[in-house]
Amino acid sequence: MDKILPPFQRYSLVARMFHWSMAAIIIPLWLLGFYVGRIMPHAATPQKAFLLLIHKEIGPFIIVLTVLRLVWRATYRPPVMSAEIPEEERLAVQVGHFGLYAMMLVVPLTGWVRSSVHGLPIPMMWVVNLPPLAHKAPVFVPLVNVLHQFSSWVLGVLIAGHVIAALLHRYGRKDSIMDRML
Repeated sequence: MDKILPPFQRYSLVARMFHWSMAAIIIPLWLLGFYVGRIMPHAATPQKAFLLLIHKEIGPFIIVLTVLRLVWRATYRPPVMSAEIPEEERLAVQVGHFGLYAMMLVVPLTGWVRSSVHGLPIPMMWVVNLPPLAHKAPVFVPLVNVLHQFSSWVLGVLIAGHVIAALLHRYGRKDSIMDRML
């Protein structure tokens, strides 16, 4: 565990930067959405509106980062997994990564659609308003709300599983799997 991995066994610097910067954005944004949606009183307040604005401004940017990350991953292959990793764990890694990438697109897209059917603006990073993905349609508001919340929970569970797996490798198995992304 003390040894430094050769460069060919680690993810590229760009891949590591994508990973950690997206974690630093997505996890607090998820927690903010949870706080506003589940912990704060349901009544509209200026504080709640401000926190939702932050959530909505940053959310669509995750789509941009995820697409860039997928392009990077398609053009720069990740390091090969150790032959010591059993086949079922390899499959779990592939399914987990696919799920994470899918949810990093689905969650902000459902948020975008949610704002669209509410007839609200879709701001991104305090720079631009995105076009609506659907017409204002109050009848679809409950459905889109559920889709956004459900996909957010799926993303949260996948992130928690990813973190737990990394920590188990680091402190349980004491192998170098986590070092590939450090």
